Amino acid sequence: MAKNVKEEESSIEVFDKADEVLNSGEAFIEKNQKSILIGLGIVALVVVGAILLKNQYFEPREREAQESIFMAEQFFAIDSFQLALDGKDDAMGFLEVIENYGSTDAGNLAKAYAGICYKKLGDDEAAIEYLKKFSADDKVVQPSVLGSVGDCYWNLGDVNKAVSYYKKAAGEDNEIMTPFYNERAALAYLSIEENDKALALLEGIVKKYPGYSNIMEVKKYIEFAKNK
Repeated sequence: MAKNVKEEESSIEVFDKADEVLNSGEAFIEKNQKSILIGLGIVALVVVGAILLKNQYFEPREREAQESIFMAEQFFAIDSFQLALDGKDDAMGFLEVIENYGSTDAGNLAKAYAGICYKKLGDDEAAIEYLKKFSADDKVVQPSVLGSVGDCYWNLGDVNKAVSYYKKAAGEDNEIMTPFYNERAALAYLSIEENDKALALLEGIVKKYPGYSNIMEVKKYIEFAKNK
């Protein structure tokens, strides 16, 4: 009987404490109701503002950018790289698209295009500048851009930087890109007679990517590295 009384008293205490907490919470809300409502209003305004900004500014700009880049892409497709950069008549080139729409997806893509154009035209320093401005999560485009930066550094005689970018390009573990850029890094190492480093990369390709399209050449490079 005594035990039941204690349990009842304990339960009453728990409910009393719960009431206190609820009452104190209600008192807090009542006391700060104005501030809370203002805070909620600000959050609502931010959300609405973000939606309006997206619908009325960013999306229209993205459409404009995509329309503006179209002719530059056509020039690029026929290897008219200078026209692709500079544009012609009313058609924007990649440089103008970057200037006007650099923050859009199309403007970001224009940076990669511009870098490749400069690379094709033999201006490796300008190519590096624009290629480095491009960024994407894509597992094909991003490694290709990083690899192109590596090519430019190699052209400029900075083999170590070239290897660094080739390794970044190979880092996504893509069955096409990874062996290709590891092969490029190995060849860069061979060019400065760092044969052991080259051999490690080449043997890694054979072991992990036996179906690589250039696997026979890789095996030839392995023999070359071993005998050099």
